[in-house]
Amino acid sequence: MSANIKRLKARIKSVDSTLHLTKAMQLVAAGKIRKATEQLASSRRYCEAMRTVIGALAKSTECASSPYVRGWEGDKAPENGRDVLIVIAGDRGLAGGYNANAFRLADTVPSDEIIPIGRRSIERVVNRFPEKLSRLGSLPTEGFKPEDSKAIAEDLAARFLSGEVKRIRIVSTTYVTIMTQTAVLSTLLPLNECVLPESRRMGFKAMKADGADIVGEGTGYMEFEPDPAAVLAVAVPEYLSSLLFGLVRESFASEIAARRVAMDAATKNGVVMKDDLSLQYNRARQGAITQEIVEIVAGSGK
Repeated sequence: MSANIKRLKARIKSVDSTLHLTKAMQLVAAGKIRKATEQLASSRRYCEAMRTVIGALAKSTECASSPYVRGWEGDKAPENGRDVLIVIAGDRGLAGGYNANAFRLADTVPSDEIIPIGRRSIERVVNRFPEKLSRLGSLPTEGFKPEDSKAIAEDLAARFLSGEVKRIRIVSTTYVTIMTQTAVLSTLLPLNECVLPESRRMGFKAMKADGADIVGEGTGYMEFEPDPAAVLAVAVPEYLSSLLFGLVRESFASEIAARRVAMDAATKNGVVMKDDLSLQYNRARQGAITQEIVEIVAGSGK
C-alpha cells in the first residue's frame, strides 16, 4: 500500500510538471498567433498583386513562348532537367500533425532535389534523403527573411531558364482556421501549372498564376516597357521570391496555430489525468489510514 501511494504521488508530480510546460507553450503560441496572421495577411496581399502582374504578362502573346510560361514539356524538354521540391515544415515538434501531414504529402511527390525549410524538414532530408539535399542548403522558418527567399528564387529561376530545372514544386501548409491547417502541394514553375493555394482565413481563393482565371477587364490597360518578355524575365524571380516568402509565413502561422491547439488539448487531458490520479491517491491514502486505525484498535483490544 505504501509503495502504491509513493508511485501515485510521483506520477501526480510528473503530470503537474508537464502541465506547467504545456500551459507555457500554449500561452507562447497564443501570443505569437496575432503577429503571425498579420504578417500572413500582408504577404498574401503582396502575392496577389504580383500574381495580377504575372498573370497579365503570361496572357500576352509576347510571353507565350517563354519557358517560364509554357514550361519544358514536349520536344523542347531538357534531357537532364531536374524536379525540385521545396518542403516547408516546423522548427519544433509538439504541434499535432503539422509536420507529419507535410511530410506525408511530400513523400507522394517525385523529386530529384529537395530544398528543406524548417529544422524538422532539414533533419528529415539529411537523415533519409541526403543525396537529394539541394546545394542551396536549408533555413529555419522562424526568422526566414525576404533576402533568403530572394536568393533561392534567383538561383532557381536562372536554373529553370537554362533547362537545368524543369519543374519547381513546393509543399507548404495553408492556414484555414485556427483549428484547421491543410498541407498543400503547389507548382511554382512553369506558370501554366502554378496555382496559389487558398487561404480562407484571409479571404483569398485558389488562383492560377498564368492569369487564366482573370475575368473581365482589369489587365488590358497594362503596358510594359521595354516589352513584356523583358519584364517577365525580371518579374518571375521577384514573383517566386514573394510567393516563397508568403508560403513560409503561412506555414509558420499554421505551425503556431497547430501548436496552440495541441497544447490546449494536452493541457485539458493533463488536468483530467491529474484529477484521476489525485482521486486514486486520496483513496489509497485513506485506505492506508483506515488500515492503520484498524490495526491499532485490534492491538489495543488484546
